[in-house]
Amino acid sequence: MKIRRYLGKNTQEAILKVKMDLGNDAVILNTRKVRQKGLFNMFAKPMVEVLAAIDDDYGAAKERVVKQKEEQPKAVVREIPNPVKEEQTAAVAQSQAPEEPEKSKKITELENKVQSMETMLRKIYEQVQNPGQKPDEALTEEKQPVAERVSKFFHSNLVKNEVESEISDKIINMVNEKLGDSASMNDTASVTYNIISGIIGQPEPIKLREDGKPTVVIFIGPTGVGKTTTLAKIAANFALHQKKKVGMITADTYRIAAVEQLKTYAEILAMPVDVIYSPTEVKEAIGRNSDKDIILIDTAGRSYRNKTQFDELKALVLACEADEVYLVLSATTSGRNIKEIINNYSFLENYKLIFTKLDETLTNGVILNTKMYTGKKLSYVTNGQSVPDDIEVANTDKITKSLLGSIQ
Repeated sequence: MKIRRYLGKNTQEAILKVKMDLGNDAVILNTRKVRQKGLFNMFAKPMVEVLAAIDDDYGAAKERVVKQKEEQPKAVVREIPNPVKEEQTAAVAQSQAPEEPEKSKKITELENKVQSMETMLRKIYEQVQNPGQKPDEALTEEKQPVAERVSKFFHSNLVKNEVESEISDKIINMVNEKLGDSASMNDTASVTYNIISGIIGQPEPIKLREDGKPTVVIFIGPTGVGKTTTLAKIAANFALHQKKKVGMITADTYRIAAVEQLKTYAEILAMPVDVIYSPTEVKEAIGRNSDKDIILIDTAGRSYRNKTQFDELKALVLACEADEVYLVLSATTSGRNIKEIINNYSFLENYKLIFTKLDETLTNGVILNTKMYTGKKLSYVTNGQSVPDDIEVANTDKITKSLLGSIQ
């Protein structure tokens, strides 16, 4: 079954789009009003969203019916002197000829669908009885303790979610140490959940100072992870939702687009932005924003292979004396690259983690891997480009369940 989403200014427009795309046989599943994301759409009128569905075989079946009608031999009618009778006889023959094959075709399609459903239900039943196992292993697995089978299932899902094998093994060993062979499925699942959620820990978002001075926050990380957009989302949330005075400083002068991008966000949010060209300028820029509640500092991505640039980044972090440092990483980064990045930023004494681009990956293994490597606190995650909507404080429960459950 195909399920598609349509947007319109009103219900009639959205349903018209459904009919134009899927035809009159489409089924309307849900209708609701939605507000478009982004700063530019904040005050726009809500759109109407219609969720519609149609059978996967709809288009193919329609084509088959047309093709059968074209290929079917035309009825041969003997010539009769009466032209009216000839026309009536031909019309009756033409309308009745396809009727029986059409009924037969529909019955065959229905039987195939029922058979397909039976096959799917049988597979689901086998999966529930022996999760994660091949059919020829079922008899062997039935002899294993429940706790062992559940542990294997979770271990398999951790690996599928790109958790490092060494880390997956360590977690399952911790589970087995806490439980005996006689542990129930619920106990095994509960202990596994608690261990993983304990590793991820409770996230810590930005906490403002209480002494009247501005909280200085700096964002660092490799190129292309979305530091500037993430900073803008946080700035917008503090300004719009918490009604705080926000100042922004950018040291990312290596990319002209980055400066212009931040200036655009600053103009929309009616907040100042300072551009600095060397670490020595950061103190003065912070001083110019001393009346703010929070100051957010953007930096350029630096390659550790370029010693001069990387030393400049270290000097900037040291000079700004930030209250909080955030290492911004992409959830799409491979395990090998994550290790390399973490090693390169080992000069940081203390920092928190932000993961971006969760919407671009099906797996969250990189989050657990990084937590195990660094032991640092998790803070925010982003799941899109829209400012200020697509950011949230990391949800430990959601991440843990995604790691334990099957991926698509």
